[in-house]
Amino acid sequence: MSKQGDKGFTSGECCLIVSKDSPFVEAVGSIDRFQSRLGWTRVALQEKEDKEKILQIEKDLGEIMGSLYQKKEWENGKKRIEKIENDSEIYKAKVKDLNSFLIPGENEIESRINICRADCREAERRMVTLKSKENIIKYFNKTSAFLNWMWRSKFD
Repeated sequence: MSKQGDKGFTSGECCLIVSKDSPFVEAVGSIDRFQSRLGWTRVALQEKEDKEKILQIEKDLGEIMGSLYQKKEWENGKKRIEKIENDSEIYKAKVKDLNSFLIPGENEIESRINICRADCREAERRMVTLKSKENIIKYFNKTSAFLNWMWRSKFD
C-alpha cells in the first residue's frame, strides 16, 4: 500500500498521483456518488424494466470512469446515447402534464429518481470542467433528461 491517501493524494488519470481535491478526483467522485444513488434507487423500483434501465446506467458509469482513468474514448458512448434518448421518449409519453412545475416529494421513488437526476447534472458539470470527450458530456446531458422524464412519470 502506498499510503498516499493518508497524505491527501490518490491515483488519477493514467495512474498518476493527484491531490484528492483535484478536478479529476472531484469529477470521478461525482460519478461515484451518482452511481451509488442509482443503486439506492434501483432497489426501490418495482418495475423490472425500470430496474434494468437504471442498472445499465450504473454499468455505463463504470465504463466511463474506466475511460477517464485511462484517458481513452468511451467506446459504447454513441450507442448508449441513442438508447437513452429513445428511453426518454417512452417516459415522456407517460407524463400527464408536460408544462407544470413539479416539486419533489410526492412519493419515495420519484424523490430518489430526482436526487439521481440532480447528481447526474453535477457529474455533467464536472465533465465540462475536465473538458471530457464530447460523447461523455452528451451522455450525462441525455441521462439527466432521461431521469427527468422517468421522475415526472412517477408522480401519481
